Amino acid sequence: MTGAVPLLAFASQRYSAPRAFRFALEAGFVAVNDTEYLLTAHHLPLVARIEGGEPVLGALVAEADLVRPAMEPDGAWRLGYLPIALRTYPFVLAEREAQRPIDEIDVLVPGAGLLGAQGAPISVDLATGQLGPEMMAIRNTLHMTRSGRARLSQALELLRIAGVLVPIVDEAGASRGDWTVDASAFAALGNPVVASLARQSFLPLDLAGAMLFSRRHLRPERLPKPEPRALGAPPPKAVAIASDPADFMLASLEEMDFALDGSDLFDLGDVVLGAEFAPLSPELEQEAAA
Repeated sequence: MTGAVPLLAFASQRYSAPRAFRFALEAGFVAVNDTEYLLTAHHLPLVARIEGGEPVLGALVAEADLVRPAMEPDGAWRLGYLPIALRTYPFVLAEREAQRPIDEIDVLVPGAGLLGAQGAPISVDLATGQLGPEMMAIRNTLHMTRSGRARLSQALELLRIAGVLVPIVDEAGASRGDWTVDASAFAALGNPVVASLARQSFLPLDLAGAMLFSRRHLRPERLPKPEPRALGAPPPKAVAIASDPADFMLASLEEMDFALDGSDLFDLGDVVLGAEFAPLSPELEQEAAA
């Protein structure tokens, strides 16, 4: 990977987790995993971006894109959730075959300053390349995110084919390479298309909903411009939905003028126990008491 070196070069050093995250502002985009996109949507706008020829889900973190900044001026994270990609920085999985755990990981060069004499050990056994506990947890998380990225890429590709992804705009109002879900296009999907999206998994539909929900964190000027409608164009006609006749009655219960009678429908004594076991009338009850 360009800009990365093997972790083996730092095997004798230690790792300290970053406390400032302004390094993420350079790209303005942080990859998001399929285990965290719903939570991330509550804090950051989710978008799709093409990387390596495939769509990748991520969150925008640049201040120019957000309603409120994700970081303090000193780079400290201010939102309620910190994405996994920032928690595992500067480590990435290597694009090569590896026999030992330490050989599976590369270090992004800009973050190499986080490695030094302080923090958790990188390796606990240089001969075997065994990682320290903290680094082993990061390694497992990186493998999880690689699998999640593949699932999200497939879901985003289905949304692209369905025609619901639209680009957001830059400062000049021109389309840029970050894509969100168009609410109108998504609402207009027919039942066959929706069924096709959910045929193998509900992930495409869940993801579309999360991306729509997260648009609230985008500055209004970044949102896609709606397609102009011709003046005087008639509104779309409502499509009648075939249903059971009983649906009409159930849907109109609130408009019906009726009341519920709280009395018994029948006398249990007469029907179930027989007349001889029926409770006494109030008059006979008084005579028996006298």
